[in-house]
Amino acid sequence: MQGSRGIPKSILRASIWGVSIVIPLVVVILLNLPRIDIGIETTFIPHMNALINTTVTILLAVGYFLIRRRLIELHRKVMLTAFGLSILFLVSYVLYHLTHEEVRFGGEGWVRIIYLFILITHIGLSLFIVPLALFTIYPALLGEYRNHRKLARWTLPLWLYVSVTGVLVYLFLSPYYPR
Repeated sequence: MQGSRGIPKSILRASIWGVSIVIPLVVVILLNLPRIDIGIETTFIPHMNALINTTVTILLAVGYFLIRRRLIELHRKVMLTAFGLSILFLVSYVLYHLTHEEVRFGGEGWVRIIYLFILITHIGLSLFIVPLALFTIYPALLGEYRNHRKLARWTLPLWLYVSVTGVLVYLFLSPYYPR
């Protein structure tokens, strides 16, 4: 069976798995390198990333609304924009952490427990968003809407959770970011 541009689907699936494995590994490696000075100010990035995550959350909700109204082309554009912004988030997240030490949450008691629960579930589920999003997007691009819908039922709520909890993690950490 052929995918887009005559590429066999098995190659497309293997490529998605490869990208899905390589991205977290590269992120872990990059985050464990010594901090570098790239010659530009990057303290604005956590604030920008919170804005990106907020925008992705809104776009995911709008995309769901559009597909429920059967506005397929608008849905496609909105969801691909959400995916593109998620890629921008990932790049800027890595850039920030290459240039700054890790920011630690200073809260105590129940607030700390809530923060850690949100952080751990956010990080854990974020590992699945790249493969889920890619495996959800590619059948839609091929016009295989039945497969797309099956995966989207899982991808959307998880992607929404990761995007919302990303903003919550930022809000918890915002008093501790360098000014």
